[in-house]
Amino acid sequence: MKSAAFYKFVSGVLALLLAAGGAYAAKIIHDARLEADHFREQQTAVQAQLDTMRGQLDQFQEILQKLETDPDFLDHLVRARLNYARPDEKVFRFNVDTANGEGTSGNVDSTRPSPNTSLLSTNRPGAPANSTAQRP
Repeated sequence: MKSAAFYKFVSGVLALLLAAGGAYAAKIIHDARLEADHFREQQTAVQAQLDTMRGQLDQFQEILQKLETDPDFLDHLVRARLNYARPDEKVFRFNVDTANGEGTSGNVDSTRPSPNTSLLSTNRPGAPANSTAQRP
């Protein structure tokens, strides 16, 4: 028969292995939860980006619809973006600093709208507000 010391040693080794296995399992579960949280954050960020892109798609579809159905819309875009005018019109361009409304010296291109200016502005051709072309 084996001695009591041997049984204590074996039970101690088994307890140590059980504790080590439990600690390893706890670490694996903790890492899995951290990874799941990371993926949830990524999903939230991607969902926000998707919502933004859907909004842009809606705007582009509205622009396309207006380009297809409204003949004056293209005229408005050409006038606003490219500073075009009809042959019988006079165009007055002013160098205005949009931040404080004061005149600036320099390139005339500073009056051109920024690239992210909305195409769907409420100003229509011939509207008095923010019009670059004046009829005589």
